[in-house]
Amino acid sequence: MNAFIASARHLSFSKAGKDLFVTQSAISRHIATLESYLGHTLFLRTPNGLQLTRMGTTYLSLIRPAVRALESATSQVMTTQQSAQSLSLSVAPTFASQWLLPKLKTFRAIHPDISINFVRYTVADYKSTELDFDASIEYGYGDWPDGTATYLIGRETRIVCSPDYLDRQRIKRFDDIKRCTLLQHIEIPQAWEDWFTSTTGEYSRARFGPGFNLFTMIIQAAASGLGVALIPDCLIERELATGELVDVFQQTFEGSLGYYLCAPTWRSNMESYDLLRQWLAHECLHAPRADLPPSQTASNEQFAGCRYCGAELPA
Repeated sequence: MNAFIASARHLSFSKAGKDLFVTQSAISRHIATLESYLGHTLFLRTPNGLQLTRMGTTYLSLIRPAVRALESATSQVMTTQQSAQSLSLSVAPTFASQWLLPKLKTFRAIHPDISINFVRYTVADYKSTELDFDASIEYGYGDWPDGTATYLIGRETRIVCSPDYLDRQRIKRFDDIKRCTLLQHIEIPQAWEDWFTSTTGEYSRARFGPGFNLFTMIIQAAASGLGVALIPDCLIERELATGELVDVFQQTFEGSLGYYLCAPTWRSNMESYDLLRQWLAHECLHAPRADLPPSQTASNEQFAGCRYCGAELPA
């Protein structure tokens, strides 16, 4: 096959031979064998050199996609091998700044030879073979086609606001939220709607309120006293600890969205990816839960499985 493609590119057996480091006669024999196998002449031998026959042109156009796919697969496998000690990661911005980066020093301490490189965040299309990153952490349902998605954290949400806003609004019951300003994530417009449906019943104004495209901005808006926010628990550990935000009802609400570690299926067997996945699972398992006493957290004596502490990891 390589002999045919090289010969078609150069329209010369001798130049094709130089490309493939074989003799002109070897290329000629390969082409003759291929023509015999196909039952068609692929080249016209003329005094001025080679010319593709009509069947040769057709055959070349038919095999090119398969050849490109083979070259792409080969490149991907080679890249995976070369990236055993590094991982390019695309991370949702708020998750990176509020949760991942403050904890990453423990991963570096455990795996000092693995370099995590952060690239510009984009919503992944795992059907593409031209991704500029190896894996991503994204907020969603975990149903990315052509990718491997492992749930990390984030389904537990809290309703939060500034202490001053809570005092002014005197929020005591779920229904009291209806008279508050609802801070909206414009890319998750159904969030408040789902919360009202599951607690007080449908509310026609659930989607009304100032809109923001990042949780970081919503957190800041809530801390500034602009309204109440429905935020994944894992993103507001610091703000709750410092008192910038208060948990209005002192409880979490289970949602259907969360943060997932995702990778194209062909990259999910990278050693660096697997080590990051295991470390993230450990960190998420032991993430602070304000609604659970320390006695209910996992311990080495109770479970086995995590390579870091022995605790049982979610499937």
